[in-house]
Amino acid sequence: VFRDGFLDRAKRMSGLKTDEAFAGAIGVSESVLARAKKTNECTPLMLVGLYKAFGFQPGEVSQIKAIGEMERTA
Repeated sequence: VFRDGFLDRAKRMSGLKTDEAFAGAIGVSESVLARAKKTNECTPLMLVGLYKAFGFQPGEVSQIKAIGEMERTA
């Protein structure tokens, strides 16, 4: 899962004003970004996109949670 608040912080730090622009920069659609914000699920595609666009390493972006913990946060 994404670290708490990561996507919002990354967008602010990027200087991009819209979700559309941020999604495009990381190589996903706006709907994929919206779903990630809602579920906090970090997909491999988003992880790679965040690395390519901004140089974020996996540990900066995400954390591993047990299945039971994911159910409580989703």
